[in-house]
Amino acid sequence: MLRRSISLVLLSLALVACASPGTSTPTASPAPSIAPPPSAAPSTSIELHRVAGDLGCDTIGIDYTSLTFHIDPAAADQVTALTNKGVALKTYWANGFEPGSDAERVIRDASGQVVVRDGDPLLVPAAAYPRLAGHFVCLAPDAIYVLDADPA
Repeated sequence: MLRRSISLVLLSLALVACASPGTSTPTASPAPSIAPPPSAAPSTSIELHRVAGDLGCDTIGIDYTSLTFHIDPAAADQVTALTNKGVALKTYWANGFEPGSDAERVIRDASGQVVVRDGDPLLVPAAAYPRLAGHFVCLAPDAIYVLDADPA
């Protein structure tokens, strides 16, 4: 976003300079080429599974007490959570969560804050749902669902 703003300011200054007083005739020199601004989003091949529709979070019994996140752009399932019982859980993310670049191996929330990095643990509190950087995590025996807000 900052690079785009800088590019727009430079383009505006160039336009003002071309239209400034004292320039009676256009010059024959070619106009400077302006390169398109670089993409604000980092290059990534990581895809997130999305939470479908309006999700309620049931109190399904689980037998794990911690998770470790794995973000691997080369894996078939690129973002998983491995339980302390050795079970790989599929992860689902609400709209607004976005993967970082393949080199970063992170997931960010809508504000751009990193909510998880490859290898980060998540403890499951007794009789409560965990939070991932303040975001609600709904637990299931075979998957987790990371929501931007608590379910209604």
